[in-house]
Amino acid sequence: MEGKLGFIGLGAMGQPMSRRLLEAGFQLLVYDVRPEAIQPLVQKGAEAASSVKEVADKCRKVITIVPNSEAVEQVVFGPEGLLEGAKGGDILIEMTSAYPPSTLKINQALSARGISMIDAPVSGGVVGAEAGTLSIMVGGKEEVFNACQPLLSVLGKNLFFLGRIGSGHAVKAINNFLSATTMAATSEAIILATQLGLSPQRVMEVLQVSTGRSYSTDFKFPKFVLPRTFNSGFALGLMYKDIDTVTRMAKEYKIPMFVANMVQQLFGCAIIHGGERQDHTSIFTYLEDLSKRKGEA
Repeated sequence: MEGKLGFIGLGAMGQPMSRRLLEAGFQLLVYDVRPEAIQPLVQKGAEAASSVKEVADKCRKVITIVPNSEAVEQVVFGPEGLLEGAKGGDILIEMTSAYPPSTLKINQALSARGISMIDAPVSGGVVGAEAGTLSIMVGGKEEVFNACQPLLSVLGKNLFFLGRIGSGHAVKAINNFLSATTMAATSEAIILATQLGLSPQRVMEVLQVSTGRSYSTDFKFPKFVLPRTFNSGFALGLMYKDIDTVTRMAKEYKIPMFVANMVQQLFGCAIIHGGERQDHTSIFTYLEDLSKRKGEA
């Protein structure tokens, strides 16, 4: 095993991903802006860093998975940031669901210093992170991807090299737009079915073996919606951000996306209704509440 691996961002996804790397024998130097997020990893054998710069000083490969592109830019360009500690030949593995133009900006700055980068966002949620079954979408130079495959393989079972830098972040946003769309459409369908006096559990069984099937019917509804736990580990605000990435790219390339814009507005209204920190599966409760209000009118 090579030297220490840096890991920055110990949130809902970063925690289980870090644990898997520790269990696989990697030596981790970890950092998060929240000190309380660091301690559980230290208890598992990781070493704590006091800053991003320290991580970059001591590690030749660094993983980042933070809330958004603004946070990635702060990690790279901010005071005590990655650029202050990284050296030529180092590699940044950027696993945030981020905005591709920001990724290109970061890559340009790193390349000027001889630092390589791949964007490698993930899909599969907390469950996939815990099981090491994530899908990982990678953009960048193929030789850098190959150098990172051993550690990426610990985190995911489906690794996709997609080409130039930014490709991974673009495909991740497209994937989450589709995920949000099936989540919203399935919510409307189940709310209607319930109003018609049908059993939502029984309807879901039908959908899971019929043409209306999706990841939402297969997993999200049985696991988080029908039991009304709404705790998938992925926030409504993060889903909105990813849909916004798609609509922003569509505007830039002058691609009409009628459904994407409607879904973005729907998720935006749900945020106004209940806040961006609520789980994205709670889009169901927002639509359910609207249907109840209509029934009371």
